[in-house]
Amino acid sequence: MTGREAFDIPGISMEPTIKKGERVVAHLTDGDYAPHEGDVIVYKAPPSWSNGNQSALRISRVIGTPEVDVRCCDDAGHLDLDGKPLSEPYLATRAASAVDFDVVVPPGRLWVMGDSRDVSMDSRAHLADSDKGTISVADVVGVVDVPDRAG
Repeated sequence: MTGREAFDIPGISMEPTIKKGERVVAHLTDGDYAPHEGDVIVYKAPPSWSNGNQSALRISRVIGTPEVDVRCCDDAGHLDLDGKPLSEPYLATRAASAVDFDVVVPPGRLWVMGDSRDVSMDSRAHLADSDKGTISVADVVGVVDVPDRAG
């Protein structure tokens, strides 16, 4: 990662972690991003996600990294990754997802979701796309310094 850039958050898809109108700083990847589950990323949205706008940026959390099986939901209502429940302490008291899915993330791609699951237009909203709702790792612009909400 080579530099940093500030981004203004226009929507509520990452609440409660990042609030609408908040400014966040991201470490720019310059195309060199090693994905980690739980990272909050800024990425170039696929054209099908943004009415053909090839420069639209979005912010979401990495849930599934390449070759991981992401499924919603287990008997307790949690997402599971490769058969193990995912702990998501950053969520409000809402369910992990109202949409059922089971996707093996292709190599070089990511499954992303917003923290405000009931409003976020994330990977789940694009399951029918040719990439099954995933984004390219190469489209990650930066990794966000998540605001500390403690205290």
